[in-house]
Amino acid sequence: MTPAFVHDDIQDVDPAEIGKTFEFSELAEKYGFDAAQNKIAELVKASASGTSTTMLFSQSTLGGMSLVHNWFGPNFPLFRHSHAAYGDCLYYIIAGEIHMGNRRLGPGSGMFVPNYHAYRFTAGPAGVELLEFRAGGGVEGGPGLKMEEKTLDGIQKLIDEHHVQRPLWVQPENIGDTAYLQRELDFD
Repeated sequence: MTPAFVHDDIQDVDPAEIGKTFEFSELAEKYGFDAAQNKIAELVKASASGTSTTMLFSQSTLGGMSLVHNWFGPNFPLFRHSHAAYGDCLYYIIAGEIHMGNRRLGPGSGMFVPNYHAYRFTAGPAGVELLEFRAGGGVEGGPGLKMEEKTLDGIQKLIDEHHVQRPLWVQPENIGDTAYLQRELDFD
């Protein structure tokens, strides 16, 4: 698998450029624009090697459909966020698992995330591979990515966890390879 965008190539990007991809007005109001922007950039850089995205299909019109393959590494904690510009989303788990509170979703499971609904999850011990279907309902001019974490301390905890988990993050070569790692863990 050759992802269209491996997030690890972001280490030298200026925090202001990273900040442009987020809507974070609540954090900026609470902590100041620069402090919020810099903390978000630090989070993105800390998480970079633990995720990849491959665009499989996309229509460029408002309300168009898209299909994306996402990989998140073992124990990857995804920050709380929402997407107003992209519409409703249906996730389908190919391999691995996610944890949302005390719920565990494994291969063959799915979840629906309505447009502008905030969510977060943590990938399981083998990581997770997801198909992300988006269609319709996008808000024209809405943020593509809205930071929904409420405090800079909360973001720092995610950054710290990314640093702890980073040694486990090895991107799979092929779609579905996470299933092999999951099988190894299941037999241990």
